[in-house]
Amino acid sequence: MVFHPKAPRAWSVRARLLLLVLSVWLPAMVAFALLARTTYQREEAMARQGMRDKAEGLNAAVEAELDKRAVLARTLAASIALRENDIVRFHREAAQASGVDGGSAVFLIDRERLLANTRAPAPKVLARLGEAPFVEAGPPRVYFASRGTLRPQPVLAVFTPESGVRPPRYNVGVSLEPAVIQHVLSQHPAVVPGEGSISVMDRQHLVIARSRDPDRWLGVEATGVMKQRLLHAQAGFGTSVTLDGVASLSYVSAPNRYGWTVITAMPLAALRQTASQLTWQASVASGALLLIGLGLALFASRRIAQPLSALKEFALALGRNEVPPRSATGLAEVDAVGASMHDAGMRLEASGRELQHRVSEAVHRAEQAQIRLLEAQKHEAIGRLTGGIAHDFNNLLQTITMGLHVVERSVPEGRHSRAVGGALSACTKAADLVRQMLTFGRSQPLQPQAITLRDFLLKNQELTRKAVGERIRLTAQVDPQAQAVHADPTQLELALLNLIFNARDAMPQGGHIEVRVRPASRAEAAGLEGGPFLCLQVQDDGPGIPEELQKKVFDPYFTTKPVGMGSGLGLAQVLAFARQSGGDVRLASAAGEGTCVSLLLPVCEAAAEGAHAQAAPSEVRPLRILMAEDDVLVASVVAPALEAEGHAVTLCATADEALAFLQDGWTFDLLFTDVVMPGEMSGVDLAAWCRAQRPDLPVVVTTGYTTERMDPAHTVLAKPYGMRDLLATLQAAAAKS
Repeated sequence: MVFHPKAPRAWSVRARLLLLVLSVWLPAMVAFALLARTTYQREEAMARQGMRDKAEGLNAAVEAELDKRAVLARTLAASIALRENDIVRFHREAAQASGVDGGSAVFLIDRERLLANTRAPAPKVLARLGEAPFVEAGPPRVYFASRGTLRPQPVLAVFTPESGVRPPRYNVGVSLEPAVIQHVLSQHPAVVPGEGSISVMDRQHLVIARSRDPDRWLGVEATGVMKQRLLHAQAGFGTSVTLDGVASLSYVSAPNRYGWTVITAMPLAALRQTASQLTWQASVASGALLLIGLGLALFASRRIAQPLSALKEFALALGRNEVPPRSATGLAEVDAVGASMHDAGMRLEASGRELQHRVSEAVHRAEQAQIRLLEAQKHEAIGRLTGGIAHDFNNLLQTITMGLHVVERSVPEGRHSRAVGGALSACTKAADLVRQMLTFGRSQPLQPQAITLRDFLLKNQELTRKAVGERIRLTAQVDPQAQAVHADPTQLELALLNLIFNARDAMPQGGHIEVRVRPASRAEAAGLEGGPFLCLQVQDDGPGIPEELQKKVFDPYFTTKPVGMGSGLGLAQVLAFARQSGGDVRLASAAGEGTCVSLLLPVCEAAAEGAHAQAAPSEVRPLRILMAEDDVLVASVVAPALEAEGHAVTLCATADEALAFLQDGWTFDLLFTDVVMPGEMSGVDLAAWCRAQRPDLPVVVTTGYTTERMDPAHTVLAKPYGMRDLLATLQAAAAKS
């Protein structure tokens, strides 16, 4: 008995063809599913990014609108009329300022009443609405009222306390129509046109503006999950139900400086619709591919199912080692295997081309989406261009500074070298002003530090001397007891230049400007908190200011100069700087007797105590100093300061005059001379004469830059220098003798 091994299970040709079709269709279906999922994730990510960008951009725009009113409120809060309790004049100033601002109402309130409203023709005392509490201190606050005092429409108001008075007596408010915020919102449409919503919420979580039905929801408080998110400052994405009752994916921006937030919402149904649409497209594509494959398989199976006799003939032909031609039987079993493999290969190629085509389309769509994303990023970068300009301008200033340093090395000591030094100082100041430009229009805090005004005047003497011109004589008088002040150095320099410019412009034919520094008296500091204070005065001998104009000179935009010669902001800046620093400004003027402006600044107690403690242990040797200095401002500051330290100073305006003292037999412990001076002899020549004729006399030479070769035996002190460095240098030079 013969046993044959069990034959493997036979598969029909149709079954094998169907299996082949499924093996091609299943990977294609998986690929379509992955493509649909990836596309959905990308669309959702783009939608989220768009919601975030819309919310943050709108929040910044709303903050800018509030800043405009806050700036006006703070400016009016510092009004002289308000400080003098002149409500009528304040009402007039506020009415003029509100007209410039575009129609905003300005009003003045105390803790119980409305004292002034620019929508009324004159100040009128009314009982104010209770929605807006009284602001005691801190930054401006924004409040929403369902109806105004004089008009029943809803209104927003930015409140700030009275400046310079603690506790404040008044609050100054500037109104802001909700329609303004609604207009800003209208410039930022919904993320998807026709879908979603954008809401602007204030600090009390009330709707101020909304992209849908704004009149219906104005003043309505947030509810449910969204209210909890706002109460806990939970910025970012989350799901919630809008006021319309629509379940949505929402994004809450971080609160701005006024506590306002912006909420963008997109209905979850819209996101699900996108997912359903992509799923449906993938299903249709895979189903069509399956139907095409099944149709081809059925057609092939019919061609293969021919009579068995034909298969026998093919087998006999194979038995004769003949290769039956493909066309001998058409769809014979043996030929069907080869034909099915060939047809399957063709179908695979066709399916691959179809898949490649679809993948190419998907890649093209992805590239287009990437291009759109890059365009959005480019527009965002353009929006930040203003900040970049300041950075680039700093680079330009650096290039100018380096060029001036190169020029400085090739310019001999004299007027031109000092001009280059002044230009370098101006470049440094320009860099500080560029940094201020970044925060222009915002509430940027000052950066106060301890400043010794004696050293401050010396280091800025080149710039201040250039500011007054050649017709005006500029001198300084610094009290030896004057301590350091606590102020922002950049703003102090700007305030000093503004005072000097005003004094210069008051004397077009020339004159004398004197800068005085001394401790402020109790009468001058009356009404100011804290203390003690230092008084920085700028006195001119011009025609003076008429009495009727003295109360207006510190008002913003008020000027008596011709058109194009002044903006009216100089003294306003001085007053704002002084009050922000904790001080104030005093004005004294009379017709024909000149003008004196006194800037009161708080003394830096810590710096004064530290300097006293540091200087106490050291012993100072009194010196007889022969000083040669042609700069009047420098001489008027340095000589009294040296005398206050116990030294005896003989001041000469030229090297020739100093040489005369030496040739007459006068005895000195030290010669302190500038390099470039008028006359036949320079400071270097004078030092060389001393080296030859008076070798026992120590010499200290001061210069900003010179090409002349200095004697190594002489001590060189670079300009600008501070008094501490000067005193230490003189003592060290005298100790060598």
